[in-house]
Amino acid sequence: MNLFVKRSAVMLTAAVLAAGAAGCGSSARRIDPATQGITTVRDVNTSDWQDVAARSIDSLLASGALTRPDGRKSIVMINTVADRTGRRANTRILTNKMRQAMLASGKAVVTTAVGAQGAEDSATRQVRELENDDLFNPATVQKRGTVLAPDISISGEIIREETRSGRTVESLFMFHVVATDLATGLAVWEDTFDISKQETENIFGF
Repeated sequence: MNLFVKRSAVMLTAAVLAAGAAGCGSSARRIDPATQGITTVRDVNTSDWQDVAARSIDSLLASGALTRPDGRKSIVMINTVADRTGRRANTRILTNKMRQAMLASGKAVVTTAVGAQGAEDSATRQVRELENDDLFNPATVQKRGTVLAPDISISGEIIREETRSGRTVESLFMFHVVATDLATGLAVWEDTFDISKQETENIFGF
């Protein structure tokens, strides 16, 4: 057996063993996504969302952008965080975590009466349309002109850049988040949070 045949046999055996190992499954279990979650180089994973949400809310609260001179809590509208990764990232994971943290901070409340795609909760408008419905006691129907408009809008975008060197692939995810004062249209806070991930692809291609 010549050297080429020997090498081919070794590579084939290694490939078969790797495929056999990959075919072995495991039972489902709960995990801590922060430390045990799956990490993929081309996608935003659970731990990435948690990391960026924590960093962004810490930066926003530390900036003082939500603090009003009259002492009232800022009313925040959640606008669009555009996905420009080309990987269909669900950006609501980020904005949902941010809104929960803002509410927990006690410095802001979040409106659901208006949003990037219209009202998140249409009930605010629907209940006011009951004013002329004789089925309802008009004294119990919510009045028009009482809904509070937002002071601040949260928006942003996520960008991904990929570079490759040989079998090594690296992705840089840039999360840019902005808070806009709706009275002036001026950005009162913005920050960018980077996450870089790298992997070396298997020599056998799987």
